[in-house]
Amino acid sequence: MSKRYLTLLKEAADIVGVKLFGFEWKKLKDITQYSSKRVSAGLLNAENYVGVENLLKDKLGKVDSSYVPNTGNLIAFKKDDVLIGNIRPYLRKIWIANVDGGTNGDVLVFCIKDDFKNMIIPRFLYKTLSSESFFEYDIKFSKGAKMPRGDKNKIMEYEVPLPSLPVQEYIVSILDKFDALINDISQGLPKEIELRQKQYEYYRERLMDFPRKN
Repeated sequence: MSKRYLTLLKEAADIVGVKLFGFEWKKLKDITQYSSKRVSAGLLNAENYVGVENLLKDKLGKVDSSYVPNTGNLIAFKKDDVLIGNIRPYLRKIWIANVDGGTNGDVLVFCIKDDFKNMIIPRFLYKTLSSESFFEYDIKFSKGAKMPRGDKNKIMEYEVPLPSLPVQEYIVSILDKFDALINDISQGLPKEIELRQKQYEYYRERLMDFPRKN
């Protein structure tokens, strides 16, 4: 564990006045589940239908869909659910929903279980699943050669940290500020944006890299 990381984590804990190591590790299957609900295609449109093709690579969210199914029932998602493209995990496609909508089997929908809705902030889950640690894990256990897919069962074995809500809020606030900066081209020249992106990636990995017990 790097000294720099411990300094960042201690700073976060000190600011919000909580005990540094007052957290535990949970498997994704303990705190989330894949969506099992369905939504009629008739309720979907270009904004709230999400296919893997309109999720953007490198964790850049999504664009409106150019194709929306007009028949059948699709996998439903709710606002604050986290969606991840399950085809070619190395593309790192992820989005936190800001609307209710629907998707298909090529996209995984992570819903926080009812028992944990007061214990984890949706955006903290999103930041956790946006980390390189998660995507490296997902890629490692993906199956297939030309069109690899993430292993849905193995993904649910991935462990995530569960610090107190104030620490979650603090970490999310820091990373959201970096998000706002690097995604607004009007705030800087391309070279500056590139440098901010690298800085953001550095802090995201450090802030989300919680120490494990031996």
